[in-house]
Amino acid sequence: PTPARAHVVVDTGVDDEDADAPTPGSDTDDGGYASDPEEIVERTKALEADLARARAAHGAGDERTLRVVFRLLDALVAQYRLNRMDELFDEFTPACEAARGPWRVKCLQSKAFCRFKQYRFREALALFKEQEDLMGASAPLCENIGHVLSSLGDYPEAERYFVRATQLLGADPRRHKNAGGVYLGLGLLRDRLGRPREALPVLEQALELYKGACWRKGAFQESSLVAKAHSSLAQVLGKTGDHAGAVEHMREALAVFLRTVGPESPLVAGAHFGLAKAHADAGSLDAAAEHLGSALTLEVAKDAFHARTVWEIAEQVKVTHDQRLKGRSDLGPGVLRATYGPYVAALRTALVRMREHGVESSDPDTAAVLIKTSAEILVLAGEDAEAKQWFEAAIAMLESFTHVDCSGLVEACKEMLAIAEARLAAREATGAGAAARGQ
Repeated sequence: PTPARAHVVVDTGVDDEDADAPTPGSDTDDGGYASDPEEIVERTKALEADLARARAAHGAGDERTLRVVFRLLDALVAQYRLNRMDELFDEFTPACEAARGPWRVKCLQSKAFCRFKQYRFREALALFKEQEDLMGASAPLCENIGHVLSSLGDYPEAERYFVRATQLLGADPRRHKNAGGVYLGLGLLRDRLGRPREALPVLEQALELYKGACWRKGAFQESSLVAKAHSSLAQVLGKTGDHAGAVEHMREALAVFLRTVGPESPLVAGAHFGLAKAHADAGSLDAAAEHLGSALTLEVAKDAFHARTVWEIAEQVKVTHDQRLKGRSDLGPGVLRATYGPYVAALRTALVRMREHGVESSDPDTAAVLIKTSAEILVLAGEDAEAKQWFEAAIAMLESFTHVDCSGLVEACKEMLAIAEARLAAREATGAGAAARGQ
């Protein structure tokens, strides 16, 4: 059929396509926002103004104020503005707990979605479980709990919740807007259990269910959930060796994300990275390189900073360009600076945010490899003074580890550090010579 009217729907719940990188899902109070990215931004501004007026006129605990709060929270989670969500939780959670009606449950659900997107999976699980204790089981809630358990690596319990969700969907899952998320979760679970070929038909069913759910009362409302299903299929197809299929699905995922959530969304960061990896696996290194800058720049700017994902992108940058440049006869400082220089600003931001978030204490293994890889790219870009500082930090961390042998990593750092120090010394000598000649 031909769309009578085209919208986009931005999902605002939980849907787990990568255990280390959560993205929005399908369980929302109103089924998502039928809007475009620019309209969501404008709606958010209007809701902020509405909230200020409601708070002043009625107080924080009034139901008229709380209705505005949760409309605003839905708009914020769609944009991954998680810090602003936390500000609202701090202000309004006491009022929700004191109020009668659905406000406590709505607060639990919204906060659980936010915690999931902040990689705070155990907190998200506790909040969803509290919701289950209050409301009982439902297909959307079982789906959400299944996604969180899958992210935590508790696959048997995750499977139990997903199976329960399918039972609650009934005989015709097409009648339920949450069906796609349930099948997506089951498919990804099979992939994580090492059965990617079994996962594929389930993920294909999830994609068809999501596409079918885009038709509402004769209007086609495009959803970012469709992009998530494409992305998941690409991930699994790559594991089965179908790299062309993976590229095709990741291209479509990126296109849908751009239309539904806009170019600045963290979801677009993941799609750029996924497409870069798919191209690299298919041997199209130049095509892969086209997406890595956007992936890194968007990733380091996320409210929910995730050092491991930043490191994975940085490592992909290094590997992809190393392969691209191999064998070039003109491989001098100018070519290296032109190749790696565009990543320097994002890596500087990443290293600052890493320290702001205390990653060196909370996850020293990831911090160490992020510092090492960043320093390697910095020295390739000709930023020798910065690279020297970070190589010294990486060496100190790696040498302090007793739980794993890091001697190879330490030696690699020392070799690159020696290159940076030699170039710094050469520049200093050149400068001193020029100064002496000028006297």
